[in-house]
Amino acid sequence: MTATLIHHLVMTMSAMELHSINRWEASFLRQEVNGYFAHGIECTPGATVLDVGANIGVFSAAVYERLDGDVRIYAFEPMPPLHATLERNAREFFNGRLTALPYGLASRDDELDFSYIPAATIFSSSSRDQGNIEDERRRVTASVVEMIRQGGLGPVLRRIPTPVLTLLISRKLRVLRQLETHRVKVRPLSSVLDEQGIDHIDLLKVDVEGAELEVLTGIEERHWPLVRQAVVEVERWQHNRDTVCEMLRTHGLAVSTEQDSVQRAGDIGMVFAVRPEPRAATGAQGGING
Repeated sequence: MTATLIHHLVMTMSAMELHSINRWEASFLRQEVNGYFAHGIECTPGATVLDVGANIGVFSAAVYERLDGDVRIYAFEPMPPLHATLERNAREFFNGRLTALPYGLASRDDELDFSYIPAATIFSSSSRDQGNIEDERRRVTASVVEMIRQGGLGPVLRRIPTPVLTLLISRKLRVLRQLETHRVKVRPLSSVLDEQGIDHIDLLKVDVEGAELEVLTGIEERHWPLVRQAVVEVERWQHNRDTVCEMLRTHGLAVSTEQDSVQRAGDIGMVFAVRPEPRAATGAQGGING
């Protein structure tokens, strides 16, 4: 049995059974987690991790498990029902290592209307409302159909003709129309770093359903050197990808991108950013012979 298989089995056995609002979402988010650890992204014991758009804390749990609890996590979740569940998980599973913060991140201090979708909380966002939810339903439907075409959710669904499958998924996603509006607080990340006394960020994970640029804009110049790694899920990929990548490159991080066919159908993708390690000196006097 290989070391990799042993690690996989241990991680599966030790996975937290987090409290959740919809059990299917916890399972779905669990499957997504490994996708964040690619293109050189890694965490080592003692890391400080920021989970922006934490939902119930699935990503935080995966990091906690990877590092056997030797981590400090700050998890941001502004939606009151989700934050209440996140805070409960923090109390019961994280041994004091996770701070659940009840606000979102943006370019400035503000209060915003967020749309909360009880039946599918992962789609809750400040950028979704009754005016655009039908467009969002079509986008999500396309992504789910492509996931099934690639073998996700089992072989039975894969045999259904695409037009029929699209109709079935679209009908199931009518739950997206059932919105609740919550007025929530948002803050710039820099003010939070000062308040919490955070002096380094080993990994900044951002999954905020379309508000990625707002989050990054809230980092002041003085704080960018603290960011060692970042992973950002970008919505409206074709429109926003280059801007997100340029912002990260401008602040000294090496950037990689990834978009599979399922993500392409939903017009989303992943940006991975790693700050290069400083090169060691190669010798006195620049190696010039005397």
